[in-house]
Amino acid sequence: MIVGVVPGEAVATDVLVEAIEEAGDTARVGAADAILDADPALLITVGEDALLSLAEERPVAPILPIAAQRGIQSPAGSDAARAISSALDGAGVERTHPHLTVVLDGEPVDTALMDVMLVTSEPARISEYAIGRDGTRISSVRADGVVVATPAGSHGYAAAADGPSLAVGTDVVCVVPIAPFHTSALSWVLDANGVTLSVLRDEGDVSLLVDGHDRGTVGRNGRLELLADGTIRLLCVPEGRPAYP
Repeated sequence: MIVGVVPGEAVATDVLVEAIEEAGDTARVGAADAILDADPALLITVGEDALLSLAEERPVAPILPIAAQRGIQSPAGSDAARAISSALDGAGVERTHPHLTVVLDGEPVDTALMDVMLVTSEPARISEYAIGRDGTRISSVRADGVVVATPAGSHGYAAAADGPSLAVGTDVVCVVPIAPFHTSALSWVLDANGVTLSVLRDEGDVSLLVDGHDRGTVGRNGRLELLADGTIRLLCVPEGRPAYP
């Protein structure tokens, strides 16, 4: 069996390769797009950046994430060899995570595994945002920004803005205002598909951040739509730390 590996700093690459070869399998190490050309049956990533880069390729094979952040059940780097052995012995359990296509003004611009944000580029500059789903406006809010988080990403920016933690395996997202002008502002848990964000008023530049990466600015009346048109299969092994300790 071929096992694809996207390495990272938390674990030495030779440790990963040795664990795979001891199980009688073949390791292919490299960038996300390169290892998929080998048609691997299992994929291994080390660290958040490696996981996100591989998720962008929408692989068919399951991914064993190692040393991932909270929200992703994964083993620590020090347990990598044992975790790989467990996965190759069939001890893992697959869990699916929604993977979102980010559409800006009708054009796909990116994909997201964790979260999507509209936020004012300058600190403490309030803009106004509309939140909707399937063409129906749910609410509007004046705030520094709005974050939409999947279960895998609900521990991050959304949690810092007092959003809820979402259970792994659910097909929902949370929508949370960032530093709202009114302290009574709500957050929402919605079906992941068809959520929309619009910029109603921009008192400063509004940036689009996808999984923490800056994807440019969104102007007034700009409309963002999130499409849950795929899932990522993550493999959970006994050595994995809980997603929400």
